[in-house]
Amino acid sequence: MSIDQPDVATDPALPVKQRRERDIVGWLLTPIATFVLAPPLTMILGFVLLTGDSSPAICRGVATANGCEELTLGLIGEHVVIFAALWLILWALPWWRSLRRARIVLAVIASVVLLAVPIRMAAADTGSGADDQQPGNTYQQN
Repeated sequence: MSIDQPDVATDPALPVKQRRERDIVGWLLTPIATFVLAPPLTMILGFVLLTGDSSPAICRGVATANGCEELTLGLIGEHVVIFAALWLILWALPWWRSLRRARIVLAVIASVVLLAVPIRMAAADTGSGADDQQPGNTYQQN
């Protein structure tokens, strides 16, 4: 180090955002905790939201074509791929203490992406049959 340049890692005169102190414990625990906690929470949420004998709400539009399995696996696959990409980015972030907030925010985003699967599956109708309940529609059976 030169006398003119301050040590970026330990100089107390620098703002906290520019410090590059090691945060190895946070760098290790954030992705591991995300990988250990998000999938079980997603399963618990799925059990709570998707209990019952009927198929998920997203399957109502494709029930006649028997496409519920393909639709469900496609939805789950999309979310798992995005979760995996965000989880790998957590490992790619350097272990500097100034990036702790960014790691936590990214871990929360990755967890929310995975937790959105059962929420989207249990969401209300995607439009099939909704026209029958409009105030202007009078559907009469003979």
